[in-house]
Amino acid sequence: MSASNLMRWGGLAAVVAGLMFIIVDLIAALIFFDQDFSQDIVSIGLIFQSAMAPVAEALLLLGLVALYTRQSEAVGVPGLISFVVAFLGTVLSQDFVWANLLLGLGWALFGVSCLRSGLYPRVAAGLLMVGALVTGLVGTLVNGEAGSILTYIGADVVLNVAIAWLGFSLFLRREEAAGEPSW
Repeated sequence: MSASNLMRWGGLAAVVAGLMFIIVDLIAALIFFDQDFSQDIVSIGLIFQSAMAPVAEALLLLGLVALYTRQSEAVGVPGLISFVVAFLGTVLSQDFVWANLLLGLGWALFGVSCLRSGLYPRVAAGLLMVGALVTGLVGTLVNGEAGSILTYIGADVVLNVAIAWLGFSLFLRREEAAGEPSW
């Protein structure tokens, strides 16, 4: 399999991860805000969420590698730093609350590198930056308040829509005969 095909499949991994995380966010919102659910439905939702999140995270990391690989030459060392911070933040955010700040900072910087490279849609890169910053800040500071949790879920959905959009853009890219991308 060629490197180009591997990058495309990595883009698909980012799409699937983004969609899976959106589903996880929606389940969390339903469980938190709708108290009419029976305990059995809440338990099933939490089990489904717990099973889906690690798979989505693994796909997200594969997608992040592919998204970075596509733009690595165009973004240089600052892009590499944004990739490493986003990668570490994504891995650590499952275990450490303060790693949410690292996650948000890393994905926001990665959004800047996507914008600088010019290889991905500008709106998607902008959504990535905004969603990542708000998710990182609110995720670190959430104290169980309904407004904060709603803001966090909304920002996380925006972040994951942007990730899916970037992955979709990478998956659909076609190479012309000369080797130049045809956007």
